[in-house]
Amino acid sequence: MKNENLTELITNHWFDQFQSGLGTRFSANRMDYKYRYEKTDSNNSVVVDLKKNGIDTRIELTDKGILSFDYSLENRNHSERFKNCTEDDFHTMLAHAFIYLRDGTFDYHKDWFEKLQRI
Repeated sequence: MKNENLTELITNHWFDQFQSGLGTRFSANRMDYKYRYEKTDSNNSVVVDLKKNGIDTRIELTDKGILSFDYSLENRNHSERFKNCTEDDFHTMLAHAFIYLRDGTFDYHKDWFEKLQRI
């Protein structure tokens, strides 16, 4: 997806359309869930925070295709950054974080995750 499309999606708050289903799914799994849109001079982004049992995750997709994934593991904070990401990558990362919080593993999306272009 080109950056122009990401800019349009984020600016038009495309992620709002998924809130009913996501809110129900996360609530049913006893996860705290918040999302927001951010705008700075250099980019626009959508940010999702998920938390369960004191374990935090944060996912951010910017309109420049930068996808960030922050999470805690074994009392340590980790940060992963990727470039050339799409709307689909954002949704897959959201599922990746959900499974991590629910099951405590990153195995399910391992092949997809390894193919992302790290910054």
